[in-house]
Amino acid sequence: KTRGKLPKETTDYLKDWLHRHAEHPYPTEEEKKQMCAETGLTMSQISNWMINVRTLYTTLVPIPL
Repeated sequence: KTRGKLPKETTDYLKDWLHRHAEHPYPTEEEKKQMCAETGLTMSQISNWMINVRTLYTTLVPIPL
């Protein structure tokens, strides 16, 4: 299965949401529905993108002890 790269406008929108919600980067179901309407992505695409970015972020930026 090949990975499709999302359009820059879409990732910019999602990254902007993450930056505005950095303290709690977990969108509610209503926020996900809004993201779907704004980006044209499915709920599962939004969820997977968020999971992947949060995982990547925590891997690259370790939490200080």
